[in-house]
Amino acid sequence: MERNKTKEQLEEEKKISLSFRIKPLAIEGFNESKLREKAQELWELIVKLETEKYDLEERQKRQDYDLKELKERQKQQLRHKALKKGLDPEALTGKYPPKIQVASKYERRVDTRSYDDKKKLFEGGWEEIGKEVNEKIWNEKKDQYSGRQKSKLPKWFGERPGKKAGEPETPEGEEDAKADEDIVEDEEEVEEEVVEEEDEEAEEEEEEEEEEEEEEEEEEEEEE
Repeated sequence: MERNKTKEQLEEEKKISLSFRIKPLAIEGFNESKLREKAQELWELIVKLETEKYDLEERQKRQDYDLKELKERQKQQLRHKALKKGLDPEALTGKYPPKIQVASKYERRVDTRSYDDKKKLFEGGWEEIGKEVNEKIWNEKKDQYSGRQKSKLPKWFGERPGKKAGEPETPEGEEDAKADEDIVEDEEEVEEEVVEEEDEEAEEEEEEEEEEEEEEEEEEEEEE
């Protein structure tokens, strides 16, 4: 707010504050003895203020010295702490904490790895493993899909559905051959399923006959 005030306003405020602090001397009508008493009173006030000023300055000096001693003692403690951890003596006395030490303090050779190499030690983990697994599964599915057998649809009104512009026409014989191959494959799969079902039924019948024979033998033994 003071920046927005003009020079005249600041001077006026200064006069008002001084009028409260500096009181005018009411010495009108004083004789010589009263003037001496007033001068002595003012002198004693000046001596008192100077004494307080000196005491405050000495107190400030002692406090500054104590703070300096405390800071020096703190530095010594931090140096000992850094030496115990195997760090540089001045590592903990700076404004910022020390850098991460990747190498062991018992090794004679100092760690020469760069920042990027040290940073990679803290990267990876479960997220990277998950990404690798998902990428592997995706590639497998992609290869499986791209290697599938593509079956073309039959022509409708002389044009094959799904035919892209610029693709060559498929010969009639080739389409029929592929259709026949698909039919043969379907028939073979159906025959295999029927054979498997018949084999399973035959095995079940054999097991039932064996169980009946065992039951008959047990009944004969009981009768004997």
